[in-house]
Amino acid sequence: MLSIQELRALGASLSSGAFRRQLGPFVLIQRPPGRTTEVLAPTRVASPEDIERGMVSLLFEFEDLLVTTLPPLVGSEELAVGRLPDCELMIDDASVSKRHAVLRWNEPERRCTVRDVGSTNGTFLNASSLGTREATLKDGDILSFGNVQFWYLLTETLHARLASSRSARPHSRNG
Repeated sequence: MLSIQELRALGASLSSGAFRRQLGPFVLIQRPPGRTTEVLAPTRVASPEDIERGMVSLLFEFEDLLVTTLPPLVGSEELAVGRLPDCELMIDDASVSKRHAVLRWNEPERRCTVRDVGSTNGTFLNASSLGTREATLKDGDILSFGNVQFWYLLTETLHARLASSRSARPHSRNG
């Protein structure tokens, strides 16, 4: 995982296209993970209050967030989401099932979809349960896998946000 501060430096040195080549077509941004759990421990029940609190913090705590690094995506790729170490997006939280969901990137259409694969606590898109349907993600959507939330952003959007927040910061004066 990379911090927003680490990405700010990278974003300042790269064009939007080069930034995308480094990070991939999209990023998943999250709060720093809490305490770790045992991967094979039983899945615990997700709390609607935790999901709501997590969504709000993603929107208002930008400087403290982390960007999850994903494997390179070429063409049409499928990423497994879950607690097991062989998942491309491994989430170490007891509210996440061992095999929780699948993200599917389609490069020709430049779109990502998400589908729950029978998880205990479900997958939510902007606080609405997906159930068994596959949903197309939009830039800025909030995904919840159990109690863990991610902000889905196209890489170009993150690059622009890093640049705008850098220019909006007050400059200190010496002397």
